[in-house]
Amino acid sequence: MSIWRDEDIEGAVIGGIFQRGVDSEVMEIISTLPITTFGNWQYQEIFQGIINQAKAKGVIDPILLCEAMPRHEATILEAAAKAWAKSSLKHYAMVLKRNATLRMAEDVLESAMKRIQSATSSEQAIMILDDVKAKVASLSTAEEVLRAIHINDLLPQITDRLQDKMDGRSEGRTVLTGIEELDTLTGGLDQTDLVLLAARPSMGKTEMVLDIIDKVTEQGQGILFFSMEMGAIQIAERQVAGAGHFSTSKLKSPDRLNDEDWARIASGIQRMTDRKIWIIDATDLNAEQIKQKAIRHKLEYPEIALVAVDYLGLIKLQGKNRHDLEVGEVSKCLKSLAKTNKTPVIALSQLSRSVETRPNKRPVNADLKNSGEIEADADIIMMLYRDEVYNEESTARGIAEINVTKNRNGALGTVYRSFRNGHFQPIDQAEAYNLCREQPESNSRRYSNRGRAA
Repeated sequence: MSIWRDEDIEGAVIGGIFQRGVDSEVMEIISTLPITTFGNWQYQEIFQGIINQAKAKGVIDPILLCEAMPRHEATILEAAAKAWAKSSLKHYAMVLKRNATLRMAEDVLESAMKRIQSATSSEQAIMILDDVKAKVASLSTAEEVLRAIHINDLLPQITDRLQDKMDGRSEGRTVLTGIEELDTLTGGLDQTDLVLLAARPSMGKTEMVLDIIDKVTEQGQGILFFSMEMGAIQIAERQVAGAGHFSTSKLKSPDRLNDEDWARIASGIQRMTDRKIWIIDATDLNAEQIKQKAIRHKLEYPEIALVAVDYLGLIKLQGKNRHDLEVGEVSKCLKSLAKTNKTPVIALSQLSRSVETRPNKRPVNADLKNSGEIEADADIIMMLYRDEVYNEESTARGIAEINVTKNRNGALGTVYRSFRNGHFQPIDQAEAYNLCREQPESNSRRYSNRGRAA
């Protein structure tokens, strides 16, 4: 038996996972720890059971695992009792990986010695040595080792996700924006989606994400909002105004408020009270800081179902590479956040001025600033457009278009919303379609001073 097989360490890793349950560090270990790092066959099967349970049900429960794997019940309960393993889980997992690497090295070197000793010529022995060098070089002692997942481990999850949807549980692609037509088009937001909401200034990007936040939290789910442009109190004011159905501008002149205004304010405050909304008001965060803060926040508040960032252009860059490459690193980091946290991320983005030079000013993906990297990383891209911003005589006044220009797992299309008093509301889709398509194309369109929104 190899000296690099330590069953106490193996049991400590299993026990630490049971003690911790589903958190970001445990999920990282599950994703990077190969089953073969365990030398004990029972621990291998138990670890596979933990992976299946976590991926399919979102929980790690030793009692439920005992029911699923009765022949390992004694070993599972023994490992689950190792309370001391909880705080040092990451260290034990690292030792486990190193031990597994050293065992593989032993096997490679022992086999090489036998092959070299049985070689019939020096040329054959050199070829064996070269082969051994390649195999040893492929052994990694690094902490991060990606674990390949066999398709058989994934297939049961497909039916589990479908059943969860039918049962109304928020597993899989079931984070809904609350905008019925948009959810029908996209199928909802997957837990690992990076969603870009892009538009030129004054189209209503911030207001739209606040509308989504209102609807998500109305369902009892939580959100974490990184507000890098507006102060937290301004965001709160907008949320109250939206909930009370009045213009945010009324809050700037309290001396002019009438009884109806005060009633709407009270109604808005009441509606937003106790909503699971957390706002981080910061102007100097880089993408990695956003990722780490969001991961820690979800550990503390597991009900977080959505992370929103307003906006992409204000995330601090490192300044070490070309600007477009650094922006690409930001979008990759936000995508990594969604995958790690199992929480979709909505990032707001501004569009380049090239939109203004065209007769048809409806944006396309190429209008994204540094579009190549951002477009590639996004799972869903939504472009916001209001014709009245450019055309004062528009027949589509008070109508906003949400143009889904990329949808990795679904169809493209346009959803319409009413835009009144700075807030979005439902509208008849067929009527809005006809009004928006009646607009004449003109090179003379300009920004209107009316209907502005952030």
